[in-house]
Amino acid sequence: MMKNDKRRVPSDSFQHIFKITADSGVLFYRTVDHLVYYTIESVMCRRYKVPVVVGCHMFTHTHKVAVPLDPAQMAACESNINIAFTREYNKEVGRTGRLFKRPYGSAPKRSDRDKRSVMIYVLNNPVEKKLCTSAIQDRWTFLAYFEREYPFSERPVLRRCRWALRNAMTEVEMEFKCGRYLKYAMLHRLFAGLNPTEREQLTDYIIQLYFYFDRDACYQLFGSLEKMIQATDYSVGKEFDVGEVFESFSDTPFREMCQIATKYRLLEPGLPLLHLPVNRQRSLALYLHQHTSATETLVARFLHYQLGA
Repeated sequence: MMKNDKRRVPSDSFQHIFKITADSGVLFYRTVDHLVYYTIESVMCRRYKVPVVVGCHMFTHTHKVAVPLDPAQMAACESNINIAFTREYNKEVGRTGRLFKRPYGSAPKRSDRDKRSVMIYVLNNPVEKKLCTSAIQDRWTFLAYFEREYPFSERPVLRRCRWALRNAMTEVEMEFKCGRYLKYAMLHRLFAGLNPTEREQLTDYIIQLYFYFDRDACYQLFGSLEKMIQATDYSVGKEFDVGEVFESFSDTPFREMCQIATKYRLLEPGLPLLHLPVNRQRSLALYLHQHTSATETLVARFLHYQLGA
């Protein structure tokens, strides 16, 4: 936290915490990007004893609703999340410098009404961005994991699993028990030995193993998971206090561009997408603009370049 940063953290408040990339470009291209950030956040929130109520990963930014005790605790936790993820991400993609536009935006919510509203707002981000029709359908709201361990795959029967999956689960469990987050190199290695079905199972396993959201706090506010889901489906939360710039466009073009980049092996380890020669980047930008619903601005944010440069 900056020296003159005077954040309000009332003892009875929830804190809406928001982060966006420095250039507002895409951060989460792949499952491994989500998992590295998620496991880092899980480890740090446990380490600094910061309960988290709900969270959400979008393509360019993250949200969560946390319950820190004081500004110093919140700042230490968020700073270490940023440091760890920036280090891992920069090493993965071969870049340097800061990753996020600012350490984080935050705003306290004190009344039960405001707490419910900000939780609904966070969970409904992918709905508002046309990525799904219900918050529970999106893996990266983590809502589907509140009462299910394998919501996006079939629960593996270990005695019938291939060695590669059993070994991957064992390695992940060892890291978790040692209080360590998962790194890109390890995840790339583990996923490389799995088929698509097993990759989904391992992803579900990692998320439920590192799950750090406070179910009880959610249920106390809404009454039950079912009522919480209904609230997200039938209402829209509001949030104007964290410095997030409202953007009305859909995020589906980002998903479309990720599909094309995956097809051409541009999202492999090291993210070759971000290391294209200028002439090839321009050709790809034109192709993405012509073959997806992305505007020139969204293509620029996907490829991390400035329009007119």
